[in-house]
Amino acid sequence: MAYMKGAGLSGIVGLIGAAAAGYYGYKQAELTGVSPIQGALIFGGGAFILGSIGAFILKSALQFVLYALILAGAVYIFREPIETMTGIDPVAFAKGAYERAKDVLPVDSQ
Repeated sequence: MAYMKGAGLSGIVGLIGAAAAGYYGYKQAELTGVSPIQGALIFGGGAFILGSIGAFILKSALQFVLYALILAGAVYIFREPIETMTGIDPVAFAKGAYERAKDVLPVDSQ
């Protein structure tokens, strides 16, 4: 199981990122009127996933795809509080990024 090598490191990196982002999310939620616990969970959860991806990115392509799906699901579920705290609609942003990428990347659309 070579793909599990370094799994502990990715978990530690994810937890450090989650703690820092959770604190930031808590403070940001207080300022914008969203529940502070919800803000901490949104920002902390996103940072945990992104931090783990960063430490584990070259270990397994399937792991990366699963993390991307988890992150997309969390962003979709918490779309309204994210938009309230950041001023950016994450789903519209992702759709716009996809549309811009289609113009640049050679993708066959048949």
